[in-house]
Amino acid sequence: MKIDVSELRKVKGRIEKFLGNEPDYSSEIYGQQTTFRNMTVAGEATNSGEGIYIHGKITGDVDLICSLCVKNYSVHFDTPFVETFYREGMDYPEDEEELLQFYHGEEIDISETIRESLQLVLPMKPVCSPDCKGLCAHCGCDLNIEQCSCKEEGIDPRLAVLGQLIKDPDKNSK
Repeated sequence: MKIDVSELRKVKGRIEKFLGNEPDYSSEIYGQQTTFRNMTVAGEATNSGEGIYIHGKITGDVDLICSLCVKNYSVHFDTPFVETFYREGMDYPEDEEELLQFYHGEEIDISETIRESLQLVLPMKPVCSPDCKGLCAHCGCDLNIEQCSCKEEGIDPRLAVLGQLIKDPDKNSK
């Protein structure tokens, strides 16, 4: 998504609103192709005198795969984003500790800012519902739908001693 700043950059303190829609947006995030649907990007761009301060929010839906039961599900998201862009060749604050973003010409491309914000929306371990039981580790049946007849395996006798440490921590700390 690109924002035209040709008029904005002429007057310090000027504010312009922007709005963009993307029906289907697909990106590789964490090594997996992720699809975002019905995405809306809305915000404001402000000429701060030093750079162009851009803030707004992204809303839409994302298709995920449950890490427990491996089913597809969708989640609605609403996430903010903030970034300051500095024009190439112009002065910029040298005391900034974070990575600076630059633009040239009359447009600012906020595609990378949007992609980073979408990456932060995704859960580390997507789960379709808090009470998802997942798949049986032995037979692979979906435990949300049916109960399997697999037996619980006992603890490996070589590791049984570790179980005693957990059961009686006071005895072992002396």
